[in-house]
Amino acid sequence: MKDTTIKGNGKSSIIRAPSDMPATFEEWRQQLIAGNGYLDVVLNTDTTGANAGCDVVGTPLSKANLLDDTTKAALELDGADPTVNDALYALNQKGSPAEVRVIADIGSTVTMSRGGKTLTGKVASTGYAALYPTELGDWTIVFTYNGSQKTKVYTLEVIGIVYVYPFVVGATLETTSWDNIAAVSKFGQAPNYWKVGDKKNITVNGVTYAAQIIGFDHDTLTTADGGRTKAGITFQLVDCLKTTYSMNGSNTNVNGWRGSTMRTSTMATLLNQLSSDLKSVLKFVNKVTSVGNNSSGLETTSDKLFLLSEIEVFGATRYSYAGEGKQYEYYTAGNSTIKKVNGSAYYWWERSPYSGDTIGFCCVGAGSNGASTSNYSGASYSFGVSFGFCV
Repeated sequence: MKDTTIKGNGKSSIIRAPSDMPATFEEWRQQLIAGNGYLDVVLNTDTTGANAGCDVVGTPLSKANLLDDTTKAALELDGADPTVNDALYALNQKGSPAEVRVIADIGSTVTMSRGGKTLTGKVASTGYAALYPTELGDWTIVFTYNGSQKTKVYTLEVIGIVYVYPFVVGATLETTSWDNIAAVSKFGQAPNYWKVGDKKNITVNGVTYAAQIIGFDHDTLTTADGGRTKAGITFQLVDCLKTTYSMNGSNTNVNGWRGSTMRTSTMATLLNQLSSDLKSVLKFVNKVTSVGNNSSGLETTSDKLFLLSEIEVFGATRYSYAGEGKQYEYYTAGNSTIKKVNGSAYYWWERSPYSGDTIGFCCVGAGSNGASTSNYSGASYSFGVSFGFCV
């Protein structure tokens, strides 16, 4: 609800006289003295015209806004015209300060326990079980999501309807499992728990590397997930893999990113070398890239692992064609683009074909003092690889 704010210019109200108002002031004066004079005084709701009286028109104090028939029925109130006070009293008598909606597998059972009290509910077709705890505080909730039983402690702090999402978040991103990270992402809650730049370790072929969040709701899902069209979280390796790779076996970009050895072979191999818990939650996302062969035409690939484009790193096109996405939040914030191979700053590949010829791809220079620049090189050179992925 919002309050009415008058302009204070003397025009906040409109006075309307009845049609049978006396013709003379003296007659009207006598009516007023006798208590028989009538006028309508209403709020001037004009906020923009020459005679505007309000800056903001507040929420009407109407039945629909204070206590409508749906709320009346939900609280089982008697009488034709119950008051807000009646509603508050009924809520108190029901002994439940909140309705807790726990999202879980449809048809599964949810329990909610505190002290010696245990509430039980079944998940309906709505996708949640509705439970009615009798007090605020910490409750232990046991539920099933994606066939796996989970337990979380939920602190009930408010009176009203609250949703409990089907994930258990650790103290840090690193201590949160990939299946729970994926659930947080799915429900659009990632920015509420983590920030751009937060890190989590992954393993590639048994070697541990740090990955970091570079954006939220940035990449478009190839297949929408319910009502979501964006992947909730995009990660990228903090540094490069210990092994360097070429974009192609020879100096050519004629088949673009789509047909490059980097995408069709190297990325496929690396995907298979990821741990199963991470691999199982990766999302296919659409990556737009120029087609190569010195052409500005664009094409879209569906990728689980991908290299970033020049504009996704630097926010501008210097050696690539326009249209290959937008800069990730991590780089927009001015963070370093330097990445290391085995501890030393090194060139690392981007997926953008070089716009100036048919033999090269864009890359990021090794740089110094925390800064590096956009660059390009022949496709057969062996440079660092810092791939991205989405969950």
